Amino acid sequence: MFQGPWGPIVSAGAVVLVSLGMAAPAFADDPPTPPRAAPAPRGLPAAPSGASYDKLITFANDSARDLGALKQQARDVDAARNETIGQLITLATLTERPGTVRDRLEREAIRLSVSDEPRSRSTLSPAVHEATEEMRTLRAELKQEYVALQADAIALAPYAAMPPANGAWMAPVLGELTQGFGQTTYWGEPARTYGGVYYEHFHDGLDIATAMYSPVVAAAPGRVAWVGHLPDGAMVVIIAHIGGLVSLYAHLDDRIAPPRVAAGDQVQEGQIIGAIGMTGMTTGPHVHFVVWRNGELIDPLTLIAR
Repeated sequence: MFQGPWGPIVSAGAVVLVSLGMAAPAFADDPPTPPRAAPAPRGLPAAPSGASYDKLITFANDSARDLGALKQQARDVDAARNETIGQLITLATLTERPGTVRDRLEREAIRLSVSDEPRSRSTLSPAVHEATEEMRTLRAELKQEYVALQADAIALAPYAAMPPANGAWMAPVLGELTQGFGQTTYWGEPARTYGGVYYEHFHDGLDIATAMYSPVVAAAPGRVAWVGHLPDGAMVVIIAHIGGLVSLYAHLDDRIAPPRVAAGDQVQEGQIIGAIGMTGMTTGPHVHFVVWRNGELIDPLTLIAR
């Protein structure tokens, strides 16, 4: 995968201009922010340290799956919280006036006193007290349940608010598409079996070349799964997205404009995550952009609006 160069920066044939999505924003004049460590968000495992490339990708794909599960959990908690609120409102309506429960039971006593049933008002006095106590207990239990659900809802709020990555993505950078996804004759690309077919040389993503230190942005909203160097020295950012999608941005600069994000950060589409560099095995400034869906490589161009 990363055992050799990811392709020449200028192809022998025609150079295709990438006109994908919106233009990436320029860097501000603030000083570079060094990479920082951050704890994994609630519910997600900590990013591995010093793991191999394959283990990192497995971790990232697991993170995308967990992210989807957390988003569903956030929906379920919100639904349960709304149901509890409804129960509390109903209970408050029933007991909004002193004696409401007693009045209801007294009316029932009157009904029974004129019926053929062998009961009287006096036999319902314990029932009045018992019903009142039951409603007080129920209200206390519902309030306790609401407090617990509210705490869960607050903790899961970032996942509930995170938009799904089911729309068109944007290009991580504007530049020249110097190598596309799929089979290639370039000797530096490793062999791969893709779609059940063996290829002697296969490029697993897109190479987009542009000027050094140009901003690289997140192609879609998601959660940063890992930031660091691969064994070949390439600085990468890996992002997990809703829908089982994972994106990788490689060869980023690690000196002048190192990545601005850390594992656990939530990012939005178009947010700057780093800058074009030449880290790792490369012949020129570019970003190597790779996407997986449910652990399987896909052509990033199938997601990018163009």
